[in-house]
Amino acid sequence: MFRPTAVCLLVGTGFLFVLSGFAPENLQLKKPGHSWLFAEKPKASSVRDENGDWMGMIQGAPVHSAESGSLQLRGGTDAILIGGRGARLKGQAITLSSWVRMDAGARKGGIIGQVQDNRYGGKGISLGYDVAGFRMGLAANGSGQNDGTITWLRSSSGLNTGKWTHVACTYDGTTMRLFVDGNVEAASVAQSGPIIPANSPLIIGGYADDDERVPFIGAIHSASIHELALSPEEVNGLFEAGKAIKANSSAPQGAWYVVAPYLQYPTTESIMVAWETSRPVAGRVEYGLSTPLSGKVPFQAGSMQTVKIDGLKPGGSYFYRVVCEDPSGGELASPLLSFQTDSGPGSPFVFATIGDTQRNPRITGQVATRAMENRPAFVLHAGDVVDNGSDKSEWVNDLFRPCQELFGRIPVIPCIGNHERNHAFYYQYFALPEPEYHYQFTFGDADFFSIDSNKSLIPGSVQFNWLEKALASSKSKWKFCFHHHPAYSSDSDDYGDTFSGKPSTLGGANPRHLLPLYEKHAVDMVINGHVHLYERTHPIKGGKVDLKDGIVHLTTGGGGGGLENFVPHSSWIKAVGRVDYHTCIIQVDPKAIHLKAYDKDGILFDTWMKSK
Repeated sequence: MFRPTAVCLLVGTGFLFVLSGFAPENLQLKKPGHSWLFAEKPKASSVRDENGDWMGMIQGAPVHSAESGSLQLRGGTDAILIGGRGARLKGQAITLSSWVRMDAGARKGGIIGQVQDNRYGGKGISLGYDVAGFRMGLAANGSGQNDGTITWLRSSSGLNTGKWTHVACTYDGTTMRLFVDGNVEAASVAQSGPIIPANSPLIIGGYADDDERVPFIGAIHSASIHELALSPEEVNGLFEAGKAIKANSSAPQGAWYVVAPYLQYPTTESIMVAWETSRPVAGRVEYGLSTPLSGKVPFQAGSMQTVKIDGLKPGGSYFYRVVCEDPSGGELASPLLSFQTDSGPGSPFVFATIGDTQRNPRITGQVATRAMENRPAFVLHAGDVVDNGSDKSEWVNDLFRPCQELFGRIPVIPCIGNHERNHAFYYQYFALPEPEYHYQFTFGDADFFSIDSNKSLIPGSVQFNWLEKALASSKSKWKFCFHHHPAYSSDSDDYGDTFSGKPSTLGGANPRHLLPLYEKHAVDMVINGHVHLYERTHPIKGGKVDLKDGIVHLTTGGGGGGLENFVPHSSWIKAVGRVDYHTCIIQVDPKAIHLKAYDKDGILFDTWMKSK
């Protein structure tokens, strides 16, 4: 068993700069400028800087582990905020290092950092991780990079969740290096010159800038900052000096957020909040138009929770947080988040579309960021939210973690795809109007109709009859239908195999049964996924292009699944096509709808408008 007292004794002689018996022979390890240790339980809400004056202030309610000599951060508001005179990461030589046990990844996460990662104004440095591995980010003021472009390095190995790992990064003014367990796993010379200082908090165990708060889930044994760039040999010496902790098999204690709080199904007076914890806990959802939060909705002990907040104001901008009462570790509170209700008819709004996220969390995170930049009222997901609906880890790691910041503030409203396999997880994680596999909801001046295109849609089927009545009774000015499989598609091989001699059917036979209903009831747009690309058709009616009364069919399958291709020659249905990861932003107002399509890097590549 790892004994933290031994490490404390060693640290007391200088923390990782002269450690006989551990460091490589004849290697003198340099003293860090700042270091923080968690071997002993903090006596107050602070932890001292062993080598400087940057005091660490403990946020939230992390749990101390005597066995591993570490502080366990469980998501929510848990973090260590570093203060003190001049607590800024700057200059052009630096080393950040830490011993951590990662229990969960995130789309972007921080171990040590002070960073602003805005696309057109990046600053600072971050040693952190994502869902796939560790990473380093840095923006310097050298030639060609003084526009605030951040360079990100990613490790070649994974997070190795549940195991103690030494992670470090160095920068010497010209070269960035990322280390895992003493080995260089990535390097770059894309940055040069002094680091552009960030105005955000210097934080250990979290990722925070002006508009993002991503909590850390795992344990931190120690963290240090050298105000110089250590050599690869010296970083390996840090690893060798402390690697006794790798034999420790400590596990997470208490409850933590398996799935962080996320939003669903907004109306003019209510919204749904859902989340999942690692063990059953009771608690409350707090909410209000300002802080302190005055509204409370209690919930009984459980792991998977969905709470409805009602009695809200139309168009109200609310703050909320989830507070879990964990008997083993006090309260586990989520960060302060926000949501907005539907303003009702007559008010413009914007929604985003994402489809086929499947199993590509890095790309899904990029697409989610592009969607969030446009501040939509909700995200309409066109299905195949995961690759294998029966694999719980995909729901947690490939959907909710990369979309954590987006779904925490913007409701997600899906239709079911084929990869969900109609599994119970789909109905567990999404709280939708009955019967959930098909449903209708209203937002602003628009009605939305969700359909399960995995089931029969022939005339007389359950969904056909339901949709016929629902469309006929709709009083909204705009009508959107969405289902996973497209009725029209120029894809090369989902509906035929056009590069191998089988002609394309230009879409699916099952959803085409609904075309007469769409055309009869003047549906304005049909939104689909399934095909992993972007395609906007010409307005179509009666199997022909009809610029006046036709319906645009939008395939938006670029959320992460492996990209596909088009038929080798132009098809009559296609107005615009693009093979790329993307999101669509659709503005709806009383007189017009406006479509804008952005690729994963935020480049606008298509626009369309309809008025009436």
